[in-house]
Amino acid sequence: MVALGVLLTGLLAGLSMQSDGIDVLGDTSFGGLFSSGGVGVAVALILASGTAMVVRRRIVLAGLSIAASVVIGGSALVFTSDFAEVMAGGVLLGCSAVQANRERVHQALLIGSFLLGLLSAGAVEALHYLDVPQGYAEYLTESDMGTPVVVPVLCVFVVLAVAWAARVGNQAESPATDRDIRTIWATLLIVIGGLLLTMLFVFSMFQSAYGFGGRWYFGLLVVPVLFAAAALLPGRGGIMVLAGTAVLLTSSTTAGVGISASDRVWVLGLVALTALSVAAGTALGLRWGRPLIGVALLAVVCVTALFERPPLDNVHFVASLLIFPAAASYLYVSCTPADPTPATLGLAVPVAITVPMVVTYGWTAYTPLTSVVHSTTWPSIELWFSTGAAVVTVVLAGVGTCLLGRNR
Repeated sequence: MVALGVLLTGLLAGLSMQSDGIDVLGDTSFGGLFSSGGVGVAVALILASGTAMVVRRRIVLAGLSIAASVVIGGSALVFTSDFAEVMAGGVLLGCSAVQANRERVHQALLIGSFLLGLLSAGAVEALHYLDVPQGYAEYLTESDMGTPVVVPVLCVFVVLAVAWAARVGNQAESPATDRDIRTIWATLLIVIGGLLLTMLFVFSMFQSAYGFGGRWYFGLLVVPVLFAAAALLPGRGGIMVLAGTAVLLTSSTTAGVGISASDRVWVLGLVALTALSVAAGTALGLRWGRPLIGVALLAVVCVTALFERPPLDNVHFVASLLIFPAAASYLYVSCTPADPTPATLGLAVPVAITVPMVVTYGWTAYTPLTSVVHSTTWPSIELWFSTGAAVVTVVLAGVGTCLLGRNR
């Protein structure tokens, strides 16, 4: 029952622990920053790592998991609070990390289910709407939306599984978790890095004469912050943060797939395809886990971003849909066993840092751009630069993984 509880709570945490984005309405003050989605995820990361670091009694973990599931279910059905849902997802992630404390099979279940939740959150959200394009979902009235089903039903299953495991399982304390002061500093570094990226993004957005003005490369400033956090973690804990860094940079190069929310069969098929890919990577990581192989696969996915013209763009789509989920889960699982807090931080890195990069422009975000005329068939200089930066960072993360594994 512990394995089932870890699997379900990880999936629910992955579906919940991400904001809809940041509504940038010209407010570049600190007040606007603290009302944005980036702060919600930062608080969720603190709650997740704090729970993994402090809570040990299984009965307390069960109570926190049930309370967080109730908050997520209530948010989906009643009061629709994105902030509360994200924070509850953080609590769930921390609880499930402690339940899977250094058990490779349990940690693999947590990693696979959490990644599946993250990667399929958009598809699950699309199932809530009827025949309206997903891009206009935030302009709909309540009568135009379908009733959320997937998340509330999953919350019920989480409550039942956690309650049953707490009833029949051992109620003693879980194995001792890490409470090193360096772990606290590493957590704060990741949180501050995400918030600083939010500030840089917003200020460059509205102080540039041409909108964003190509200042996307400010996002690379978070890379040394993540490497510093990995170096601070005691033991081999930094390996998980480096794995999260590699997954984060690779995700910035992957291609999105647009599917109409009314095509329920295709949406469900996309979720099933993602689940199969994640499951394959998780199983291979358990059986033949080699972190460098995962890093190499992620670097290949980054390189395929250069294939932006037909018919080679299909290579990029296949790499994004099939290879990336499998490689991400394979890399994470290959880095186990890990203590609860480093495992939590590593899984949360792609969420905590990418949220500031998601911006709501309103209707202009959905204006077709297919009429843009390209003067050359070669990738642009900016594409070469961004792809190269991602590949170099992924490779450096692999080098750091080897060094931490040997020296500690």
